This record gives sequence, C-alpha cells and structure tokens, in this order.
Amino acid sequence: MKRILNYPGSKWGLADLIIENMPEHKSYLEPFCGSCAVFMNKQKATLETINDLDGRLVNLFKAMRDNPEKLQYLIMHTLYSREEYMLSQEISSDSLEDARRMAVRLWFAVGGKTNANVGFRKNVSWNGPYNAYEWNDMYNRIGIAAARLKDAQIENVDAIKLIEQHNDKDTLIYCDPPYVATSLASSHYQHDFSLEQHKELLKVLKNHEGKVMLSGYESELYKQELSDWPALKTMTKVGITSEKKSDRQEIIWCNFDPPMQLNLFKEEQA
Repeated sequence: MKRILNYPGSKWGLADLIIENMPEHKSYLEPFCGSCAVFMNKQKATLETINDLDGRLVNLFKAMRDNPEKLQYLIMHTLYSREEYMLSQEISSDSLEDARRMAVRLWFAVGGKTNANVGFRKNVSWNGPYNAYEWNDMYNRIGIAAARLKDAQIENVDAIKLIEQHNDKDTLIYCDPPYVATSLASSHYQHDFSLEQHKELLKVLKNHEGKVMLSGYESELYKQELSDWPALKTMTKVGITSEKKSDRQEIIWCNFDPPMQLNLFKEEQA
C-alpha cells in the first residue's frame, strides 16, 4: 500500500524485500512499529501485535482503527499549511484531534521528525516531492490502513518487556529499533535508545525462541553481538531536505537462513 506516514527510518522502500525474506509464522510482533510500513504491506497473521513508545503515534494508529470515518473527515478538512504545522506541535486533550495533529506533524514536518521543531516542509517544485498532493490522498489511505489494523493489538509499552512476553517459537519478530547513536549524525526520534538499552535488546532477541529479523546500520556492538547471524545488506540513500543526504548500508540480521541475499540500491527519505 501507499505510504501512510513520513517517519524517520521508515521502511516503505524496503518493506517488500523484508517481507520476501520472512519465514512462515502464526504470530507477528513489531516492538518498534514506527510508520508501520512492514506491517501494512505483509500478509495478515493469526495474531499480530504492533508497539511503539511514542504515545501520540500509537494514538494515531488507534484512531485509524477505531474511528476511521471521523479521522478521514478531519483530515479532509485540514489544509496543507504552515499554521497547521505549528499547531501540530501542541498536544490536544481530545484524542481524535491529537491524532489529526500527529498526522499533520508527520506529513508537514521536514523529514517527519517528531523530536524537535524542524520546520515546515513546503513544496517548491511541481515535479516533486509534492507533499500536498499526497496529503490530499490521506482520506483514501486511512480507509485502507483501518482495514489492515482492524484485528491488530496496538501497544504503547516498553519494547524489551513486550518481546519477553511474546517469547514463543511461533512468533516472528521484526525489530526496527532507533539506530545506535554513534551511527547517526543527528537525533531523529522522540524516544532514542541508549547503548545500554541496545545491549539489553540484543540479549532478549538472542533468547527469543522464534524467528527474528532485526534492521539497523552496522555498529561495533551489533557486529560483535550478531556475528553468527546471517545478514542481508542493501544500500539506501538517507537524509532530509535540511541535512545532507548520504549513502548508508542497511542491514537486516536474521536468526535463521533467509531465502535471498539483498544487494540493491534504494533511495529513501528518512
């Protein structure tokens, strides 16, 4: 399906490749769902759980699932404007209105960043990227997302504890945590991960009884801890308008032998 949100590190450009390497599973867990790019595009499993520590993001997904028509109406009447972008930084006490504001923030902010006032993403060329055009299509995308989210469990809890709760041989985990701090030029996320948290995450993933797919950039920690895990590698171009784009090697570590090796060049906007 088409992108429903802009979000740092989102996998809309890599979702199909990730899904093609997924083993069969009855239960599926995304402890760091972000924009839900992989979840939205994969086939439904019997039990599905998505989670994120960003409460405003989780509230938006719940609004898409539980009140899609009302959210569609609000989005349809929201102009693509700097004024709406500024308002989106204020948290509303009304959950549905805050869902609208969060959608605005993710679409209108440069790079979809949620951790700072990074500036309004204005359109400067008819030849794209034309954000206003995509925003006007959100009405349709919410309807599609609502159907996909219908039976999913949507959580807003600590990812590591959630992984431990789902330690089952039939549960596939696709894990896309915030990048290790040393591998990024600047912070992109509302809730970044410390090095100690990354160590704890790797510990619980290595103890998981089922299959695991873990996305990230190469770092000394991951290289050392996952030396015996097969790794799929692909080049991506990341960056946003206000920051210089750079080529990055995205790695997908697996605790099983994936069916294919990735050696492709994708251009993404983080």
